[in-house]
Amino acid sequence: MKDYTLTPVDIEGLEKSYILESDNTDKLLLSPGRHLLGYERQKVAFAATVQWLEGMKHFGHLPQDNMELCTLTILAEGAGHNLPGALQTVLGEKENYRGDNWLGVSRFALPESEAKPGLHYRDYDAQVKYVRINSPAPIWVVLDTVATGATLVRGLEAAFANAPRPKRILMGSPAGSPVGMRKLQALCNNAGVEFISTFFGAAFALHEDGSGLPWCHPETILSGSLRSQGNIRRAEKRFNLSPAFCSVGDCSANFFDVSAALDHLKQEEERLGWSLPRD
Repeated sequence: MKDYTLTPVDIEGLEKSYILESDNTDKLLLSPGRHLLGYERQKVAFAATVQWLEGMKHFGHLPQDNMELCTLTILAEGAGHNLPGALQTVLGEKENYRGDNWLGVSRFALPESEAKPGLHYRDYDAQVKYVRINSPAPIWVVLDTVATGATLVRGLEAAFANAPRPKRILMGSPAGSPVGMRKLQALCNNAGVEFISTFFGAAFALHEDGSGLPWCHPETILSGSLRSQGNIRRAEKRFNLSPAFCSVGDCSANFFDVSAALDHLKQEEERLGWSLPRD
């Protein structure tokens, strides 16, 4: 029996989307959630990523020929989840695939004078700092947190410019917003690339700060499963019904700089006047 569910969801502006739910996604996004850090978080993140890719295989999105597959590791989220290792686990340890590629991108907030007009959130752009695509294949497996989408828009633009464009991108987001995911869908549509997105836990609303991905926001989209109904009730208690409290915080620091992640959480708790319970 599968220990996860992958539910197809209809989200405006996205052609094919899923929500992944399991004990692992609950641990990442709810409890312990923001208190799950460092190597302990890496282990759970890896397990959740394996489940996502097992689901992609179940729905027929992985090719018959493994050499048509490659991973694109986004620094540092993809490293925290060990994306290449997760794909290898699903394919089998004796099976080879085309290989892994690397992309380093840093986002930055735009001043109001440069922001796009009419947005309900703070606008961001991003700078590509590192591109290594030596092992391209027709199907790219990509994983990253998606808020405004600025990081991956710039990242994929650079990737498309430095390698043959793929036929399909399988995009997994450990915490993702439809706001940013729609931008990736539009970019892929313009490039003639099929785009299949998966949200871990829920498709989170984007807070007005352009970073927060909160459970307790009226625009957060759930799968409709019994687990999702229970999770939103748990989230309402855990996050004190705050539509601003982010489900993940500083994604990279959660894996690789625990003290920075704890500082980030402390500042958010002080700003919102609520301390997340420890389990």
